[in-house]
Amino acid sequence: MSDTPTPLTPHAAPAPAPRPAPHPLPNARHVARLPPGTPLDGLHRIRQAAYQLPQVVAAHDMPADLVAEHAPDADARMDALGLLLLQKGVPGQRPSRWLAPSLITTALQHLDAVGTGPKLRGLMTERSGVLEALGISRAGPDSWERQATHMVHLAQHGWRVPVVFLTPLDAAPVWRFFRDGDKAALLLALRDVPDYPHATALQAALDTLVEQAGHINPGRIDSLLPGLTAECSTPQPLEGLRAACTRALDRWANRVNELDTLDDLSSELAFQGYPDSFKTARRANRTVTLFVGPPNSGKTHQAFERLATCERGVYLAPLRLLALEGRDRLMARGVPCSLRTGEESAPVEGARVVSSTIEMMGTGDLIDVAVIDEAQMIFDPSRGWAWTQAIVGAPAKELLIICSAYAVPAIENLLGLCGERCTVRHFERKQQVQLLPAAVPIASLKLGDAVVAFSRKDVLMLRDQVSDNGKSVSVIYGALPPEVRRREAERFATGQTEVLVATDAIGMGLNLPIRRVLFSTLTKFDGEGDRTLDESEVHQIAGRAGRYGIHEEGFAGVLAEAEPSAGRTLRELLALQPRAPRHFKAPVAPNWWHIETIAGKLGKRKLREVLGVFVEQLTLDNAHFAVAELAQMLEIAGHLDERAAPLSLRERFLYAQAPVDTRTDQLMQQFLGWTERHAWDGQAGEPGFLHEVSENSRLDRMEQVLRACTLWLWLDQRFPNVFGYVDEVQAQRERLNDGIASQLRARRPLWQARGGRPGGGPRGRRR
Repeated sequence: MSDTPTPLTPHAAPAPAPRPAPHPLPNARHVARLPPGTPLDGLHRIRQAAYQLPQVVAAHDMPADLVAEHAPDADARMDALGLLLLQKGVPGQRPSRWLAPSLITTALQHLDAVGTGPKLRGLMTERSGVLEALGISRAGPDSWERQATHMVHLAQHGWRVPVVFLTPLDAAPVWRFFRDGDKAALLLALRDVPDYPHATALQAALDTLVEQAGHINPGRIDSLLPGLTAECSTPQPLEGLRAACTRALDRWANRVNELDTLDDLSSELAFQGYPDSFKTARRANRTVTLFVGPPNSGKTHQAFERLATCERGVYLAPLRLLALEGRDRLMARGVPCSLRTGEESAPVEGARVVSSTIEMMGTGDLIDVAVIDEAQMIFDPSRGWAWTQAIVGAPAKELLIICSAYAVPAIENLLGLCGERCTVRHFERKQQVQLLPAAVPIASLKLGDAVVAFSRKDVLMLRDQVSDNGKSVSVIYGALPPEVRRREAERFATGQTEVLVATDAIGMGLNLPIRRVLFSTLTKFDGEGDRTLDESEVHQIAGRAGRYGIHEEGFAGVLAEAEPSAGRTLRELLALQPRAPRHFKAPVAPNWWHIETIAGKLGKRKLREVLGVFVEQLTLDNAHFAVAELAQMLEIAGHLDERAAPLSLRERFLYAQAPVDTRTDQLMQQFLGWTERHAWDGQAGEPGFLHEVSENSRLDRMEQVLRACTLWLWLDQRFPNVFGYVDEVQAQRERLNDGIASQLRARRPLWQARGGRPGGGPRGRRR
């Protein structure tokens, strides 16, 4: 036989093996879940449009009882519900997308009617907002429910209590609304509101509670109704609602008993007694008015008009800078006004008003008028406790609360827990903010423009780039001391500079002649990672554009150097109305009464242990309140128990509230050294930072020492004869303020010297 291989003819060539058909779903196991006859091309269309279809859900869209938000096993739970995985998520970037098999036909009908396109996602988001405003929410991956209200009429006193409950909703009108946006047709489908199925049982329970209240204190029974109404405004099962209303009766009984008998507050250690720990406020029979409106709507002006006419008043500001402005505003009108902030007390002879940071509010002495500014800050996770305390505890005959519209329900509910009602006064903006049609290059900035960034580095970078294009610049960011921020704001307001570059600090009440607010990015680092701004942040910042009498119109837009998606994101967020966090509970921080009561009852002397008990006690009644973010206070308390044990419990508690950033090791070690010397030597000694820098030092070093100056002055206010050196520290602060202001005014670049790269914009950066 020959070893030569026989050549293959074309007819003899073997046919290539057929390639296996790709799985139509990322998880091959899910193919079995497809309804019979599902067209694969239709399934492909659905997967391609997964991020635009309202029928498609992620774990965070689901009710918490089905899939808890941010649950580590969220995908496994979605799988267990029998859903189809359409798009597999990427941890930290995007979630997985799922679809109920029963909705495949509905999703295809939606695509046939609406199609796809870059604007579709924003349109679906807008329509989702309409549904949410109507109380419609998902009950599951393929079902919906709505909030309904039923009026329960009580036999005694003619009371009418609205009870809010959830009822299943036919999904067909919802999907139709997503397709055509016909709100009138949707409302027509919703016109039949079912009765509350447990109305008779709830009425009997409430009548019994009211009857019990009549036996306890008939003279104050009217103040029970707001508490019952507050409980019935939260949808919950009947047994839970009965228990909640019983707790409302208990809170009411405790409150009226204390008003009549002035019993020791120790009987109210449990958190449901928190509003009653502010005795002056509870006895004041307060008249409460909410001043509600967007930025630049005149609500703050009207509040100051009222303050200017009272005999004893207080203005509670969110920032020291605004407390300074409030003081100057009243003094300019001839109203004597003192200043009280965490680091200074500047009394004025014959003062009728005190302008104060909100954390410094006194709760003991009755006054005529209290004004609480920026009350939507109650939603802030780290500082919201101060607004809870002020709203509940301001000891004023007349209380004016300035807030955004989305905060009204939460504030009304909080007042209801105090047995109080309020009047809501709405203010309209004198000129509307308009979205710019195109992005604005840095080289095209004009007089009156404000560029917003979200880090010190980016602010300084943008300041240099704007300056390089021949424009004079003012700068505002959080690390700047208030005095310097004030000077920079005045330079812009008086026309000494053309452009303002600032962080979102400008969104907090600063009234500046801004014509255009331009976002350099729509993302910010929130302490844990980069995230997109939410609608409340965007509205608050953009609302600074336009000022009556100077710029009749205001505009908002993005820089051309921002990330490519910034313009679309801004347009979508401005189209949404800000809303309160879901399942919000008012945050509360401990005061000395809590600490003293816990320590006395349990015999504990370590502050860290006492604070731990406080956290545990508050969980006993968590329907309306939550413990504020106390991680920093707990960390400081542990150090104080170890290094400053000879200090009294009250002294350690005061130290634990100090405004020291525990993430800044150098400042933290300085602070603990001062507390240690106080504990063992009786005095803190001379502050070393007096000799560390001068007004010619680097910008970041001056900022660091200024933080130490601020902390020292805060401590001196609370520990007389322990810290001292006040004149020297204030002189150092003034020198460094001048040094920072001088560097900001100079043409010399500031950010490259800190390790930045020359050229380019903020696009694509990671902080």
